[in-house]
Amino acid sequence: MSVPLCALLVSLYFAAHAFKSVSNQKILTSEISDLTQEQKNINSIRNGLELHVNLLASDHVDPDYLDQLVRKDLGFSHPDDIIIPNNK
Repeated sequence: MSVPLCALLVSLYFAAHAFKSVSNQKILTSEISDLTQEQKNINSIRNGLELHVNLLASDHVDPDYLDQLVRKDLGFSHPDDIIIPNNK
């Protein structure tokens, strides 16, 4: 084989791998952006849950939040409350 032919084959080999790596880079960039968005959503949910946990901390329970939970879960209401049923 001649030197120019070997150089051409080596160049083609590296060009093929470069094209493959560019396409893989695009796929990975897309996956990274999707996972970053999912992480933001999960962090948002986590912050909301941490807020509710802090409202029910053992050293200080927020009475308004506790009243809201009791009314929702147990169905209790005050006699002067107006209840609008939400039948879905």
